[in-house]
Amino acid sequence: MRVAILNPMFGKDFTKSARWFARSRGRVQRHPDYLAYGAAVVEEAGHDILFVDNQAKNLSSEEFLPDLKKWNPDLVVCQTSTPSIYADIESARLFKDATGATTVFVGSHSSAVPDQVLKDAAGAVDACAVGEFDYTIRDLANGVSLKDCEGLSRWDNGTVVQNPNRAYIENLDDMPFPAWQHLNIYDYRDGAKLYPFLTSITGRGCRYRCSYCQIPQVMNGHVYRTRSVENVVDEMERNLSLFPDLKEIMFEDDTLTMRIARDRLIALCEEIIRRDLPLSWSANARVDLNDVETLKLMKRSGCRMLCVGFEFGDQSILNNVKKGTTIDQMYTFAENARKAKLRIHGCFMFGGPGETVETAKKTISMSQELKIDTAQFTGVVAYPGTTYYDWAKKGGHLIPENWRDWVDEEFEQKGVVDLPNLSKEQIAELVDEGLKKFYLRPSQMCRMAVNIQDMADVKAKLHGLKSFISYFSASRSKPFDGFTGNN
Repeated sequence: MRVAILNPMFGKDFTKSARWFARSRGRVQRHPDYLAYGAAVVEEAGHDILFVDNQAKNLSSEEFLPDLKKWNPDLVVCQTSTPSIYADIESARLFKDATGATTVFVGSHSSAVPDQVLKDAAGAVDACAVGEFDYTIRDLANGVSLKDCEGLSRWDNGTVVQNPNRAYIENLDDMPFPAWQHLNIYDYRDGAKLYPFLTSITGRGCRYRCSYCQIPQVMNGHVYRTRSVENVVDEMERNLSLFPDLKEIMFEDDTLTMRIARDRLIALCEEIIRRDLPLSWSANARVDLNDVETLKLMKRSGCRMLCVGFEFGDQSILNNVKKGTTIDQMYTFAENARKAKLRIHGCFMFGGPGETVETAKKTISMSQELKIDTAQFTGVVAYPGTTYYDWAKKGGHLIPENWRDWVDEEFEQKGVVDLPNLSKEQIAELVDEGLKKFYLRPSQMCRMAVNIQDMADVKAKLHGLKSFISYFSASRSKPFDGFTGNN
């Protein structure tokens, strides 16, 4: 079968592959990693694939349509997100009308609310693959009917039918490596990472229950299923063979560093050292990784940077979102990471249950006290399928009237919740204040300049600087006079 696996464009520089679906303030473009693994599964099954990330290329569906018609697919698989879902539906309608192909949606939004997506699509989309979709789209390519394929919600003569659920993939080593050879890795940039870089997923699922985190709640579940360390490093070697100038791998697991997986993390570092790979790597990390010797081992194996969810500077808000970490752990972790000479990119948020101006101010203060290298600030986004979304909707805090309202007219994130003691306008002001107070400090500028190691680092930092200037010079941004707490 001929299978087109696509990430349709929504807006300029929008990203559907990050945890927040928006045009990021840092103008980051993330690889469609889950889509790339699914594409590889279909290709390994013997099918011809057309794998195109239209969004990374800012290539509209209308511009892409002649190439798709010429390729003439039997099955079209499209990535979705919450803000882009209406545009995704229109792209699917365009593709279906032009080719007559069966159309299937994948991703967290269409997994969270498949019934509504299919009703809104009114026949433009034949089915939504709910949850892990790799084997679902493979089975469809193999000729399994929509009616008999596990893991589908499908459109059937004007009604939505839910097929039996598909079990999570148990042995991830059975899966092929992602189909990066079909994409241009130079389409993807992130000021916090070396250029060019690729992402890798060494395990799926997360045992933690953070209320705002969508992927484990609607896609991969709460059991951490891992690949063998040999398989992971094999993928790194294969990526280097595909792209000899590759500089960095970003491990996108939610929980690579969690305590119960520490032995595996150590084994992974030792295997990378044993093979002497000429690659830096980065990873998501939790602040309960407080063993300085493990951090030093990570550094010796090539770890350059950790992306860390500090999130909130007030313990009560951390507890309210079920983060499972403490403020003391954050300071201990940051200090030990400095001892190990690891760079830290901190993630901070505003808008947890019970948040006030005062608790949010603690977050901004903490971001400066931790002496980390880079940071991002965001309002908590209520995505369907999460307990945070349910809480916000039940409490009357949810603002948007439709899914397009999850981003503004520039496709950037905007407030979607109005809390009793913190409005969406205040959250937006806090985001800008956090960014400016973090980055516009002489000590921070000096720290970032001293950390530059090579030309790849220079390129990454210049991209970040240009993005920072672009964001704050936009006409929608207000002059910064200090946060007053007023709307």
